[in-house]
Amino acid sequence: MINLKQTKGISIMVGYVLLISFAIVVGAIIYKQLKTYIPTDVLECPEGVSMFIKEKACSGTEFNLTFKNNGKFNIGGYFIRTTNSSDQTIATIDLTNYYSGNEKLNPGIVFSGQASGEDFNTFKPDQEFFHNFNLSGADFGTIDLIEIIPFRWQEEDNKKRLVNCGEAKISEKISCT
Repeated sequence: MINLKQTKGISIMVGYVLLISFAIVVGAIIYKQLKTYIPTDVLECPEGVSMFIKEKACSGTEFNLTFKNNGKFNIGGYFIRTTNSSDQTIATIDLTNYYSGNEKLNPGIVFSGQASGEDFNTFKPDQEFFHNFNLSGADFGTIDLIEIIPFRWQEEDNKKRLVNCGEAKISEKISCT
């Protein structure tokens, strides 16, 4: 005859095994579902995207930049940030709102001629663009470092996507008050 005191431990063990099995099954289902939300292919800029600041000038509240595309591909625009401290190595102040033209994103500035047509990347290789910034309402003081990151529009799944070209980032020390 089976003693009742001997079977109590077995039923508790069966409960733990069922609880652990249930947790593993639920975890596997959640993992499989969440895996579909993460994109598998990351959009990247082509390796030959490059631009540089050909000229820069500060006078009073005006800040002027002339860009040249010295890469192999067209560029759509750029993100522009600055610092007001020579101790900072990463630019955090966005200058998009101080751009004098109308071709703005939030944040970012696009090169002109992108309102019409299929190709939004209008800054062609060996081409130059002049952009003016009006800093009259700026509350950050001086500009010590400027950081520019170009971007492009690329097509994926028949949709135009904005692609950040972080590998082509430009950082230059500038003295502008």
